[in-house]
Amino acid sequence: MGARISFSTEAAPPGPRLLFRTGTHFLFVGFLLGPSVLGLLTPETTDGLFPFLALGLGWVGFHFGLQMEIESLRHFSGAHYALALGQAALTLLLFSGVTFGLARALGLDDDVMPLLILGAACTAAITTPAGIGMISSNFLVKGPVRDLLFFVGSIDAIVGIVALQILNSVYRPATFGTSVGGLDQVAWVAAAVGLGLICGFVFLWLARLKPTSEELVLYLLGICAFAAGAALQWGLSPLFVSVTMGAFVANRGRAGRRTLPILVRWEKMVYVTFLLLAGALLRIPAWWVLPAAVGYAGLRVVAKVVATRMMVGAVRFPFEVPKRLGLGLIPQGGISIAMAVSGVLMYPDIMVRGYEAEMVLFSIVVLGVVLSELGGPVPILSLLTRAGEISPEVVAALAAGDGGRAKRAALRHASRAPKGPRIKT
Repeated sequence: MGARISFSTEAAPPGPRLLFRTGTHFLFVGFLLGPSVLGLLTPETTDGLFPFLALGLGWVGFHFGLQMEIESLRHFSGAHYALALGQAALTLLLFSGVTFGLARALGLDDDVMPLLILGAACTAAITTPAGIGMISSNFLVKGPVRDLLFFVGSIDAIVGIVALQILNSVYRPATFGTSVGGLDQVAWVAAAVGLGLICGFVFLWLARLKPTSEELVLYLLGICAFAAGAALQWGLSPLFVSVTMGAFVANRGRAGRRTLPILVRWEKMVYVTFLLLAGALLRIPAWWVLPAAVGYAGLRVVAKVVATRMMVGAVRFPFEVPKRLGLGLIPQGGISIAMAVSGVLMYPDIMVRGYEAEMVLFSIVVLGVVLSELGGPVPILSLLTRAGEISPEVVAALAAGDGGRAKRAALRHASRAPKGPRIKT
């Protein structure tokens, strides 16, 4: 039923509209159905439905990886990649550094604390292009700054996903609390790469005879559930394994191009199921989680803005890039939630100060993502307006309800604007 309901409503303000578009509201539906409120989904029932959560993790990762086609990525310059990956890495470092300092100042020096802080930092590095997409379509935006935001928001999740796999290799779920050697950690990263490649090869082998769309859907559901389930069983990041699988398939001929439309068509159904079950997992362990979520969201905004400003000063583009470009990278989206869900599945029953550590991190990240989605559109609008890519005539026409006049004004504004490089988004 949820897949038949629109993810967007034009009557809603920009912040709530972005929540609807990303499907985050289904988290709250799942929370209401779960043991914390109505109890229709008991903890035992939710545990029995974990394979569907694994399917969701595999689907999200495979979809992201399938867009990593080398031929498409060659359209962008080295400066684009330096900015996208550099700001994400700096955000992770700034966020974790400040959080470690605060934890030490508050006397929170538990053995579990580094895992929680670094896990939160991995999710904080993620950006989604949904916010810029909503503002762009609503105000008919065209221009190099908008295109650059699209690219950064579409690619910087790589940093968080890779960092999460490294974190899982350092803090092994099955042997948490014991030391492991550096070679062991490298071996687990290699195992994750190998599992992703093997699953990608199996999928290509199944698809070699050009199956029907219905058969291909079956193969997709099976391989996504298998890859993520195997990763969870072996203590590997299901997102990293699935992204590796998707990237391998994308660069091995026509199978990837045929698979992507099917992924898009089934995306709502799989995503709604995943969000409902993730919401049923959500429990607020203590009152202080709420201010901690506000602090998480606020620190992430500061880290994004500072990190992006540093990279804008270090990287040169053939057009002027605003120093406050980080204000356009605030919305997080579903990959951060998927990373937090993988933490719940991989590190159960780990306690910190008498609370379930994985549930503390999960609740903080989910609430922080909601805050980022609610507050993200306003600074994006301000950024693009200051960059001269949103015409005041368009804003006035839309306010008057005249869509035709808004389109004509947008075309005139785009023709007068300085041209940046032609970017395929």
